[in-house]
Amino acid sequence: MAEPIVNIRHLNSWYGKGKERRQVLRDVSLTLAAGETLGIVGESGSGKTTLAKCVLGMVTDYQGTLQVNSPRPQMVFQDPYGSLNPARTVGWFLEEALRASGVGDRGERRARALDMLTQVGLTGEHYGRRPGQLSGGQRQRVSIAAALIQGSKLIVLDEPVSALDVTLQAQILQLLADLRARYQLSYLFISHDLAVVYQLCDRVCVLYHGQVVEEGGLDTVYDHPRHDYTKKLLAASLALD
Repeated sequence: MAEPIVNIRHLNSWYGKGKERRQVLRDVSLTLAAGETLGIVGESGSGKTTLAKCVLGMVTDYQGTLQVNSPRPQMVFQDPYGSLNPARTVGWFLEEALRASGVGDRGERRARALDMLTQVGLTGEHYGRRPGQLSGGQRQRVSIAAALIQGSKLIVLDEPVSALDVTLQAQILQLLADLRARYQLSYLFISHDLAVVYQLCDRVCVLYHGQVVEEGGLDTVYDHPRHDYTKKLLAASLALD
Protein backbone atom coordinates (compact mmCIF):
# COMPACT_ATOMS: atom_id res chain seq x y z
CA MET A 1 0.00 0.00 0.00
CA ALA A 2 1.39 3.41 -0.98
CA GLU A 3 2.53 5.74 1.78
CA PRO A 4 0.05 8.57 2.41
CA ILE A 5 1.12 12.05 1.33
CA VAL A 6 0.00 13.36 4.75
CA ASN A 7 -0.03 11.21 7.87
CA ILE A 8 -1.16 12.81 11.15
CA ARG A 9 -1.42 10.92 14.41
CA HIS A 10 -2.54 12.31 17.79
CA LEU A 11 -1.72 15.90 16.86
CA ASN A 12 -2.11 18.54 19.57
CA SER A 13 -1.31 22.16 18.74
CA TRP A 14 -1.19 25.46 20.63
CA TYR A 15 -1.20 29.17 19.89
CA GLY A 16 0.36 31.91 21.99
CA LYS A 17 2.86 31.80 24.83
CA GLY A 18 2.81 31.88 28.60
CA LYS A 19 -0.57 32.71 30.08
CA GLU A 20 -1.91 33.39 26.56
CA ARG A 21 -1.05 29.91 25.31
CA ARG A 22 -4.16 27.94 24.41
CA GLN A 23 -4.74 24.59 22.80
CA VAL A 24 -6.31 24.64 19.33
CA LEU A 25 -6.05 21.06 18.05
CA ARG A 26 -6.78 18.06 20.25
CA ASP A 27 -5.66 14.53 19.39
CA VAL A 28 -6.24 14.93 15.63
CA SER A 29 -5.52 11.87 13.48
CA LEU A 30 -6.04 11.70 9.71
CA THR A 31 -4.38 10.67 6.46
CA LEU A 32 -4.39 12.04 2.92
CA ALA A 33 -3.59 9.57 0.16
CA ALA A 34 -1.70 10.54 -2.99
CA GLY A 35 -4.16 11.86 -5.57
CA GLU A 36 -6.94 12.28 -3.01
CA THR A 37 -8.94 15.33 -1.94
CA LEU A 38 -9.82 15.44 1.74
CA GLY A 39 -12.32 18.04 2.94
CA ILE A 40 -11.80 19.57 6.38
CA VAL A 41 -15.03 21.18 7.55
CA GLY A 42 -16.12 23.07 10.62
CA GLU A 43 -17.21 26.49 11.79
CA SER A 44 -14.86 29.42 12.43
CA GLY A 45 -12.58 28.63 15.34
CA SER A 46 -12.82 24.86 14.93
CA GLY A 47 -9.11 24.53 14.10
CA LYS A 48 -9.29 24.11 10.30
CA THR A 49 -6.74 26.78 9.40
CA THR A 50 -4.45 25.80 12.27
CA LEU A 51 -4.41 22.25 10.93
CA ALA A 52 -3.55 23.58 7.47
CA LYS A 53 -0.71 25.69 8.88
CA CYS A 54 0.67 22.68 10.77
CA VAL A 55 0.80 20.71 7.51
CA LEU A 56 2.60 23.61 5.82
CA GLY A 57 5.12 23.98 8.64
CA MET A 58 3.77 27.42 9.62
CA VAL A 59 2.84 26.24 13.13
CA THR A 60 5.57 24.49 15.08
CA ASP A 61 4.10 24.41 18.60
CA TYR A 62 2.63 20.93 18.46
CA GLN A 63 2.98 17.41 19.79
CA GLY A 64 2.25 14.16 17.97
CA THR A 65 3.18 12.73 14.61
CA LEU A 66 3.00 14.92 11.52
CA GLN A 67 4.46 13.49 8.30
CA VAL A 68 4.21 15.36 5.00
CA ASN A 69 5.65 13.28 2.18
CA SER A 70 5.71 15.98 -0.47
CA PRO A 71 8.31 18.68 -1.10
CA ARG A 72 7.23 22.32 -1.13
CA PRO A 73 3.53 21.97 -0.23
CA GLN A 74 1.69 25.13 -1.21
CA MET A 75 -1.38 27.03 -0.04
CA VAL A 76 -4.18 28.83 -1.87
CA PHE A 77 -5.89 31.38 0.36
CA GLN A 78 -9.48 32.53 0.62
CA ASP A 79 -8.60 36.12 -0.32
CA PRO A 80 -6.28 36.12 -3.34
CA TYR A 81 -6.06 39.92 -3.28
CA GLY A 82 -4.55 39.80 0.19
CA SER A 83 -1.91 37.26 -0.87
CA LEU A 84 -0.89 39.08 -4.07
CA ASN A 85 1.36 42.14 -3.92
CA PRO A 86 -0.74 44.92 -5.51
CA ALA A 87 2.40 46.69 -6.76
CA ARG A 88 3.67 43.67 -8.71
CA THR A 89 2.52 42.14 -11.97
CA VAL A 90 1.14 38.64 -12.37
CA GLY A 91 4.31 37.64 -14.23
CA TRP A 92 6.54 38.85 -11.41
CA PHE A 93 4.46 37.02 -8.83
CA LEU A 94 4.64 33.70 -10.70
CA GLU A 95 8.34 34.00 -11.45
CA GLU A 96 9.35 35.03 -7.93
CA ALA A 97 8.89 31.50 -6.57
CA LEU A 98 11.07 30.16 -9.38
CA ARG A 99 13.73 32.82 -8.77
CA ALA A 100 13.82 31.99 -5.06
CA SER A 101 14.35 28.32 -5.93
CA GLY A 102 17.07 29.12 -8.48
CA VAL A 103 15.04 27.68 -11.36
CA GLY A 104 16.19 28.55 -14.87
CA ASP A 105 17.15 31.87 -16.41
CA ARG A 106 14.88 34.82 -17.04
CA GLY A 107 13.60 33.48 -20.36
CA GLU A 108 12.81 30.04 -18.95
CA ARG A 109 10.99 31.49 -15.95
CA ARG A 110 8.90 33.70 -18.23
CA ALA A 111 8.04 30.74 -20.44
CA ARG A 112 6.97 28.66 -17.45
CA ALA A 113 4.86 31.50 -16.08
CA LEU A 114 3.09 31.98 -19.40
CA ASP A 115 2.47 28.24 -19.71
CA MET A 116 1.06 28.07 -16.18
CA LEU A 117 -1.30 30.95 -16.92
CA THR A 118 -2.65 28.90 -19.81
CA GLN A 119 -3.06 25.86 -17.54
CA VAL A 120 -5.34 27.83 -15.20
CA GLY A 121 -7.47 29.32 -17.96
CA LEU A 122 -5.78 32.72 -18.35
CA THR A 123 -3.74 34.12 -21.25
CA GLY A 124 -0.51 35.97 -21.91
CA GLU A 125 -2.47 39.20 -21.70
CA HIS A 126 -2.71 38.71 -17.94
CA TYR A 127 1.07 38.39 -17.53
CA GLY A 128 1.67 42.13 -17.25
CA ARG A 129 -1.42 43.01 -15.23
CA ARG A 130 -1.53 43.85 -11.54
CA PRO A 131 -3.99 42.26 -9.08
CA GLY A 132 -6.20 45.35 -9.07
CA GLN A 133 -6.73 44.92 -12.81
CA LEU A 134 -8.09 41.38 -12.37
CA SER A 135 -11.50 40.05 -11.36
CA GLY A 136 -11.85 37.96 -8.21
CA GLY A 137 -11.98 34.76 -10.22
CA GLN A 138 -8.89 35.74 -12.21
CA ARG A 139 -6.96 36.54 -9.04
CA GLN A 140 -7.83 33.13 -7.63
CA ARG A 141 -6.61 31.51 -10.85
CA VAL A 142 -3.30 33.37 -10.44
CA SER A 143 -3.02 32.13 -6.86
CA ILE A 144 -3.60 28.56 -8.04
CA ALA A 145 -0.98 29.01 -10.76
CA ALA A 146 1.52 30.27 -8.18
CA ALA A 147 0.87 27.23 -5.99
CA LEU A 148 1.48 24.86 -8.89
CA ILE A 149 4.43 26.47 -10.65
CA GLN A 150 7.07 24.91 -8.36
CA GLY A 151 5.76 21.42 -9.06
CA SER A 152 4.27 20.66 -5.66
CA LYS A 153 1.96 17.65 -5.49
CA LEU A 154 0.27 18.77 -2.26
CA ILE A 155 -1.93 21.87 -2.29
CA VAL A 156 -3.74 23.18 0.78
CA LEU A 157 -6.87 25.08 -0.24
CA ASP A 158 -8.17 27.38 2.52
CA GLU A 159 -11.74 28.41 1.64
CA PRO A 160 -10.65 29.01 -1.98
CA VAL A 161 -14.12 29.76 -3.39
CA SER A 162 -15.99 31.29 -0.44
CA ALA A 163 -15.34 34.86 -1.65
CA LEU A 164 -16.72 34.12 -5.14
CA ASP A 165 -20.25 34.07 -6.49
CA VAL A 166 -21.90 30.76 -7.34
CA THR A 167 -20.98 30.85 -11.04
CA LEU A 168 -17.31 31.57 -10.35
CA GLN A 169 -17.29 28.96 -7.59
CA ALA A 170 -18.36 26.31 -10.08
CA GLN A 171 -15.66 27.39 -12.55
CA ILE A 172 -12.87 27.31 -9.96
CA LEU A 173 -14.00 23.95 -8.58
CA GLN A 174 -13.98 22.49 -12.09
CA LEU A 175 -10.50 23.96 -12.67
CA LEU A 176 -9.24 22.38 -9.45
CA ALA A 177 -10.69 19.01 -10.46
CA ASP A 178 -9.08 19.24 -13.91
CA LEU A 179 -5.68 20.22 -12.48
CA ARG A 180 -5.84 17.42 -9.94
CA ALA A 181 -6.32 14.87 -12.71
CA ARG A 182 -3.71 16.46 -15.01
CA TYR A 183 -0.92 16.74 -12.41
CA GLN A 184 -1.89 13.93 -9.99
CA LEU A 185 -2.33 16.42 -7.17
CA SER A 186 -3.49 15.87 -3.61
CA TYR A 187 -5.69 18.51 -2.01
CA LEU A 188 -6.39 19.34 1.61
CA PHE A 189 -9.59 21.35 1.15
CA ILE A 190 -10.53 23.61 4.06
CA SER A 191 -14.15 24.81 4.05
CA HIS A 192 -17.22 25.58 6.12
CA ASP A 193 -19.48 24.79 3.14
CA LEU A 194 -20.53 21.15 3.00
CA ALA A 195 -22.16 21.60 -0.41
CA VAL A 196 -18.86 22.76 -1.93
CA VAL A 197 -16.97 19.92 -0.22
CA TYR A 198 -19.38 17.41 -1.73
CA GLN A 199 -18.59 18.68 -5.23
CA LEU A 200 -14.82 18.31 -4.99
CA CYS A 201 -13.75 15.95 -2.22
CA ASP A 202 -13.40 12.18 -1.86
CA ARG A 203 -13.64 12.10 1.92
CA VAL A 204 -14.59 14.56 4.64
CA CYS A 205 -13.26 15.19 8.13
CA VAL A 206 -15.39 17.20 10.57
CA LEU A 207 -13.58 19.35 13.15
CA TYR A 208 -15.35 20.65 16.25
CA HIS A 209 -13.47 22.59 18.94
CA GLY A 210 -10.19 21.26 17.56
CA GLN A 211 -11.23 17.60 17.58
CA VAL A 212 -12.15 15.22 14.77
CA VAL A 213 -15.73 14.23 15.55
CA GLU A 214 -16.50 12.45 12.27
CA GLU A 215 -14.55 11.22 9.25
CA GLY A 216 -15.32 9.06 6.24
CA GLY A 217 -16.51 8.86 2.68
CA LEU A 218 -18.87 11.56 1.47
CA ASP A 219 -21.97 9.42 1.10
CA THR A 220 -21.43 7.77 4.48
CA VAL A 221 -21.02 11.03 6.37
CA TYR A 222 -23.65 13.00 4.46
CA ASP A 223 -26.31 10.29 4.40
CA HIS A 224 -25.66 8.78 7.84
CA PRO A 225 -24.05 11.41 10.09
CA ARG A 226 -23.35 10.14 13.58
CA HIS A 227 -22.31 13.24 15.51
CA ASP A 228 -24.80 15.96 16.43
CA TYR A 229 -22.43 18.66 15.17
CA THR A 230 -22.24 17.04 11.73
CA LYS A 231 -26.03 16.86 11.64
CA LYS A 232 -26.15 20.57 12.50
CA LEU A 233 -23.74 21.47 9.67
CA LEU A 234 -25.70 19.39 7.18
CA ALA A 235 -28.99 20.94 8.27
CA ALA A 236 -27.51 24.43 7.85
CA SER A 237 -26.21 23.53 4.39
CA LEU A 238 -29.62 22.25 3.30
CA ALA A 239 -31.28 25.40 4.67
CA LEU A 240 -28.99 27.54 2.50
CA ASP A 241 -29.86 25.47 -0.57
